[in-house]
Amino acid sequence: MKLLLLFILLFSTPCLGQDDVPYYGGTPENLRFGLSQMDKFVESIGQDKLLHAGGCYVISATTASLVYNITENRKKAFMYGVLSSVVVGGIKEIHDIKHGDSNWGDMGANVVGGTLGAFTVTVRF
Repeated sequence: MKLLLLFILLFSTPCLGQDDVPYYGGTPENLRFGLSQMDKFVESIGQDKLLHAGGCYVISATTASLVYNITENRKKAFMYGVLSSVVVGGIKEIHDIKHGDSNWGDMGANVVGGTLGAFTVTVRF
């Protein structure tokens, strides 16, 4: 079942950008094109959301790894990893109510980053 899921995920995703610029090796034009695509991605999502997701990813992956090493229980490690990142992200958003720009999109990015971090540590292929 795991192998089937991995196969579906790997081969069902479309390869974006193949028609835009053909790949002829590591040329400066290809590097510039890749960086421009990354800039468009960051602009569309927003750098703040990516920072929230990345920070919560690190918190969640670290917590899940520590919990798994102590308990050897993948479900507990996943739950504690996600919970830790959501709590820390929530505290940050509560702080931002008076001292910054608080919004629900940041909290969504916290949840996504935390879930991916815990999933990365606890999934077993």
